[in-house]
Amino acid sequence: MLFKHSIFFYITVLFSTHAFAQDQVSTETFPAISLVNRIDFIDPKYDQPRFSCGFLINYSGEEFAVTAKHLLKIIKTDKMKKLVFENYIKDWILYPLNKKEQLVTTSKLLNENQLESLNDASSYKEDWLLFSIKTNNSSVKPLEIRTTQLIGGEKLYVVGWTRKMDEGSQRVYEFEYVKSIGNRILLRNLVVPEQFGGLSGAPVIDKQGFVVGIVSGGTTDPETKEKYFSPCSIDGLAAFLKNQQRK
Repeated sequence: MLFKHSIFFYITVLFSTHAFAQDQVSTETFPAISLVNRIDFIDPKYDQPRFSCGFLINYSGEEFAVTAKHLLKIIKTDKMKKLVFENYIKDWILYPLNKKEQLVTTSKLLNENQLESLNDASSYKEDWLLFSIKTNNSSVKPLEIRTTQLIGGEKLYVVGWTRKMDEGSQRVYEFEYVKSIGNRILLRNLVVPEQFGGLSGAPVIDKQGFVVGIVSGGTTDPETKEKYFSPCSIDGLAAFLKNQQRK
């Protein structure tokens, strides 16, 4: 595929963390909540039949689909310059990797922005794409957004599939919350995969199953200079939905 080499390189660099000798999973279990993305371009040479992760949320009784915005830095066409799908992306669909027939078809990219450049690193501070849903034939559980603050030392979980996984049920990985810096949640690795590539866009949840973040990248703590796995907080997305509801 056209982007195979660049995708491998970018995601490998993006999620460079401490490696483990073998893939491990948490003993914690959750209902089916994770999905993967299928992106169909108007020009089919850019099509991505399976690319990274996503999930559903329920906000005020309405369901939405979510994934990571930085995916567009990897899969955009040569002519895509702004956060706009028109004339470039035909369909954005999500499905569980272990139940490929259960499709979630999105309707509209709600945070589309003709002023936001896909080449501008600052545009990825709020690393999420939010979609309205046209049809949902999946059995995955939409997540509720956590409204209380995270507590130092509490366990958080990433649920999804890494790039190396072609089948099977969702995997659960375990982390410990350290602190937040801006819109980044700094996490300490507890039970993690050997490589994080492919988890971009996966939900980060607490033990009760409330979503707190979206898998994004890494952050270096300016105080300790230690590098952490650091999902994007869900707070910006929640604020966006709240403002949308007021309109």
